[in-house]
Amino acid sequence: MAEPAHHHRIVVMVVGLVLMVVVHLAAVIWAIFRARTSRRVAEHAGEEGGDGGGGGAGLSAEELGELPSHEVKEGGGAGECAVCLEAFRAGDRCRVLPRCGHGFHAGCVDSWLRKSRRCPVCRAEVLAERKDGAVTAAADTVEIVTER
Repeated sequence: MAEPAHHHRIVVMVVGLVLMVVVHLAAVIWAIFRARTSRRVAEHAGEEGGDGGGGGAGLSAEELGELPSHEVKEGGGAGECAVCLEAFRAGDRCRVLPRCGHGFHAGCVDSWLRKSRRCPVCRAEVLAERKDGAVTAAADTVEIVTER
């Protein structure tokens, strides 16, 4: 009579082990699927030139050098840098992004732009692509735009 109870325990243990293996396999397959999907989404965003945040290839040193910058004049330092959150003061070297007009300390925004081609405030592309494939900084404003 003890024999059937012993078999029952073995069957329950084997079924439990099989279920545990199935759950682990499902978790591994799910993780692989998520990784592939994430990679495809990232690659797709890269093809379109889009990045959700700050990602993608940033600007080259040459492209950064072509962006307009200016020195804040006495009494002309209204606003603050959206990167470091410090007020603009006379003598600060500032950079105004040509396409959106957002202003920053040159050093602050340059570090960002080495990693991303987009404005850290509004995510607009910093450089416009011309029909010949080159990029240009369409500078039509030098006014610092601050929003609160």
